[in-house]
Amino acid sequence: MFKNKVKVGNNIMGGPETFIIAEIGSNHNQKLELAYELIDVAFESGANAVKFQSIKPDKLYNLEDLESNDKELLNKIEFKEEWYQKIKDYCDENGITYFSAPTYLEAIEILQKQDVKLMKLASPQTFGFPKLIEKVGKTNLPTIMSTGYCKYKEIERAVDLFKKTGNDKLVLLHCISDYPTDEKDVNLRFLNTLRKMFGTIVGFSDHTLGYEVSLAAVAMGAEVIEKHLTLDRDMEGPDHYFALEPDEFSSMVKGIRKIDKAKGNKSKANLRDFEMKFRNELEMKIIAKDKIEKGEKITRDKLDYLRTKQDIGISAWKEEDILGLQARTNINKSEFLLYTYLS
Repeated sequence: MFKNKVKVGNNIMGGPETFIIAEIGSNHNQKLELAYELIDVAFESGANAVKFQSIKPDKLYNLEDLESNDKELLNKIEFKEEWYQKIKDYCDENGITYFSAPTYLEAIEILQKQDVKLMKLASPQTFGFPKLIEKVGKTNLPTIMSTGYCKYKEIERAVDLFKKTGNDKLVLLHCISDYPTDEKDVNLRFLNTLRKMFGTIVGFSDHTLGYEVSLAAVAMGAEVIEKHLTLDRDMEGPDHYFALEPDEFSSMVKGIRKIDKAKGNKSKANLRDFEMKFRNELEMKIIAKDKIEKGEKITRDKLDYLRTKQDIGISAWKEEDILGLQARTNINKSEFLLYTYLS
């Protein structure tokens, strides 16, 4: 069984508030100052965490197989190992959780030495790198696993392998590995399928343009949201053009927090004071449709219904109780019936 609440630093995944991740990924453009600026934006927006991608080209591909433009792209998105501690320290100073998605085995050890509080298995690794899944599981750290490239059985095999490590702190993210994702392909109802299949905390890694789908995901039960962040969508780099700019990211966080408050729990909330105050005035009470003579039987055709601000009358819900009773006195047209008038 996986836990349905997981503590990460000062935050809880699976708690009343959505855990919001600002995906910086490779949008640092290999400039440390830009990475710091993005961390600042994430913190100021109210995000809970920032996420990077631990990429080292020669640990991912046989470089001899690649065209020069592919090599150039990989070099642009590499996360320099000498940055790890600097970025971790900067995040600690700003009070925001830092973590990264290791794509090669040695990156896990680097992250562990930094005492990170969270791990991420990106969907390419969920699909294609069992040794990395196993090694991440053995850290016993809370782990977010994206499912983008996986079919049902491939999600099952990854979750089963992770479970064998004894780590019970797993979060599954639904995502579509298409950049940007068209809304018609999102299928947010799959969140409930993931939860039912595996019993984990579930979330959504959103690659759509804008942030409306993230808001919808939270309303539909996503407990974690991951969304790319950039300073400017016109910047060079593979992930800038579909990311959110600072004002948009901040608006998304504010929207999610409103939804968090509105979701409540599964029980019917107590009526508010104003509801209690006015509801008696809203109840329909039984009146005489026409004059009812003393001794007449009360039949349905003699009755009508009105509201009253006075604390009198018989509720329309009690109509069956008075049918067949006799009038003990004359009851005028439009007069509210009282139990003292009946026998």
